[in-house]
Amino acid sequence: MTRDLNDKVIVITGASSGIGAATALACADLGMNVVVSARRADKLEIVAEKIKSKGQQALAIPCDVAHDEPVKELFAKTNEHFGRLDVVFANAGYGIFASVMDTTPEEHRHIFEVNYFGTVRTIHESFPYLENTPNSLRQYLITSSVVSEVGIPMFGPYAATKAAQDGLASAFRAEMAIKDIYVTSIHPAGTSSEFFDVVDDISAEKPAAQNTPKHIMQTPQQVATKITRAIQKPCAEVWPMRSVHWGVSFATLFPRLRAHVLKGHAKKLVAK
Repeated sequence: MTRDLNDKVIVITGASSGIGAATALACADLGMNVVVSARRADKLEIVAEKIKSKGQQALAIPCDVAHDEPVKELFAKTNEHFGRLDVVFANAGYGIFASVMDTTPEEHRHIFEVNYFGTVRTIHESFPYLENTPNSLRQYLITSSVVSEVGIPMFGPYAATKAAQDGLASAFRAEMAIKDIYVTSIHPAGTSSEFFDVVDDISAEKPAAQNTPKHIMQTPQQVATKITRAIQKPCAEVWPMRSVHWGVSFATLFPRLRAHVLKGHAKKLVAK
């Protein structure tokens, strides 16, 4: 049965651009009120105004998920404004395009602080509100990646965070099923958004997007459509591109072949 999303409340982190912003607008199209959160207040306000133009309520709350207090304030303010919480989309994160050895320990720690521990903070701080909302949809969405299953050259630290998020989602899904709370992990491939611009800004090797095959690139809107379907009809995982899902599944079945292919890909990157 398709769930009625009218006037339900969703909080989305990493919502100033890309998948987060596209999902915020797609949720508004389905009648949801949306709290958008990210570090860039100016871009959040733009997204919020677009939501309001669709006739839905919007709240823009700047937040850096790498720190405890801003995440606490995010959900406290959401509850103060709306008095309910139905869906939480832990989407904030970033990538680094560099070899494992060229990524410093500090860079490793920081990407985990944002991508993985940012997700943990989002879950912990939102849970009391979501659990206690009457007639709530009660769902968590967590943006992982296709590289949660297969780490690829030059994206090792990023892939490690996405594998950690996927493992967390799997365990959390089983635990929350007892409480009738859904947990859905999202596994996008390449997405044509600011993600790669940010990667290039902080990485020594550039440009990262050129090392992502064009045939697996999707728009944020395409991914957002799959995500909103998973809110209407909850499922365990969302793989926006089915062919990539099959490819990843094949790679996990044949590890020796996978290692050979990835070795060849690494040689091409080093040659550049």
